[in-house]
Amino acid sequence: MSIISPFELLIKLDARWRSNSSGLPVATEVVDDWIGIGFAINETPLLAKMDDVNEILPPAETIRVPGVTHWVKGLANIRGSLMPVLDMNDFLYGKQTKIRKESRILVINKLGVVAALLVDEVYGLRRFKPEEHQQNLGQEAG
Repeated sequence: MSIISPFELLIKLDARWRSNSSGLPVATEVVDDWIGIGFAINETPLLAKMDDVNEILPPAETIRVPGVTHWVKGLANIRGSLMPVLDMNDFLYGKQTKIRKESRILVINKLGVVAALLVDEVYGLRRFKPEEHQQNLGQEAG
């Protein structure tokens, strides 16, 4: 019986494992999940695309700007950037958001427009498979 070196033993073991292995599973199709941020305005649950939301913060202190519409709460300095804070409840339903401990602002950047949207509550992150997607916008009865 001949003595083999540890290196030769490793080479033989490697060759045997490679010949007996079935390989790793290969995904034939990569499916991206749709990721959204769940939040509420006037007790209505809504979703925003994760890519559009830069930050979620507690309501910021604002400086009122004269002559703007009633749903613009004012300007806030958020991390060194001056941006408008928009009261989404007031914009959509005509009544001001009552600031509570659950209230948050969503800092969004859509097509280069940066704003802070005041919402009643943020539920958190949610992932959706493409087959769960439904789009009901723009449909009218009749």
